[in-house]
Amino acid sequence: MNTAETIPEAPVILAARRISIQDRYSMERLRDLTLEIRRGDVIALIGASEPAKRLLLRCLDLLDQPEGGNIELNGEPVMWRHGGADRARKSIGIAFSRESLFRNLSVMDNMMLAPADGTGEDEMLILERAKSLLKFAGLSGMADEMPVDLSKGQRRRLSIVRALMLQPRVLLIEDPGADLLPAEKNEVYALIRAVKKSGMTILFSTRDLEFAREIATRVVFMADGMIREDGTVKEVLDHPQFDRTQAFVRKNSGFYRELNARAFDDYEFEGAIEAFAAGKMISPERRRKLCDALRILLGRMIFPHVTRCILTLDLDAKTGDMVAVAQYAGSGFDPLSTDGSDAESAKFELFTFVKSARYQFPASGRNEVVITV
Repeated sequence: MNTAETIPEAPVILAARRISIQDRYSMERLRDLTLEIRRGDVIALIGASEPAKRLLLRCLDLLDQPEGGNIELNGEPVMWRHGGADRARKSIGIAFSRESLFRNLSVMDNMMLAPADGTGEDEMLILERAKSLLKFAGLSGMADEMPVDLSKGQRRRLSIVRALMLQPRVLLIEDPGADLLPAEKNEVYALIRAVKKSGMTILFSTRDLEFAREIATRVVFMADGMIREDGTVKEVLDHPQFDRTQAFVRKNSGFYRELNARAFDDYEFEGAIEAFAAGKMISPERRRKLCDALRILLGRMIFPHVTRCILTLDLDAKTGDMVAVAQYAGSGFDPLSTDGSDAESAKFELFTFVKSARYQFPASGRNEVVITV
């Protein structure tokens, strides 16, 4: 007899049960989709289609009623008629990437509007909560400003804390880092970290797999209007089972380029590398080293022997190093071990710019050269 105790699962707060719906704004459709959000979850919703992810968020926030299936809140189906959806929505907060702020209202009035609209709560308590949340978001001095006078990052943070005004049980966030400058994105991400620390249940859509790895307890991958994979960060991002998930993760993990030696534009390529590394707050000196190292690796060591190559580049969050991986097909060509004076000269120059360089031939069957700068 097994006497080991079983840890009970947290209760489901919000769920989509076999929902189907055609998006009125695009050609996307959700197809028999089921998703459970449990208390304490921090779920990263990923996938190539932004409209499909937005449609799911709208359904979960009860803004769009599914044609088939239903949404459940606290284990009970939402009753859409007679104001049932409006009452249920008070338990759900949502922050869209377009912010959806009222432009004719001040920051404080935007915060006060929803709870003052029929909750019956004392106005002074609402005001104190609004002040506290604005301080929480680093916006204390902006209460009297209009949304148009805020930066995009400030508006994004305002949208998130405004969604917390009704003290929801679950917070939905659409692509919080979309179209933000690096410093603004860092401020928004810091706010979400603080919201998570408070114990809030969160589902956020994102294209930033680095942030998903850092903060999510679950990752959900959508494709063709369905949930294709749902699991831990390691299960979905490190060991995806579905080929579409594998392709999505590969293309969205940092910098990704499919390079052809015959059509290689060195000027455009270095510009893209510079822009990506600058976005990771890498110093100009180290960006130059990275570009020089890749120019030698690709132009003098790989492309003379291989026509096509896939390059990925990302920041190692633990060490702060930039890690570049060049992948190419073949039967085991190791450019770091090639003989000849030109090859030796290129290798010597490469190691003046990198911390380390290694060749490997993993189970995927593709050659890999990994350099660290």
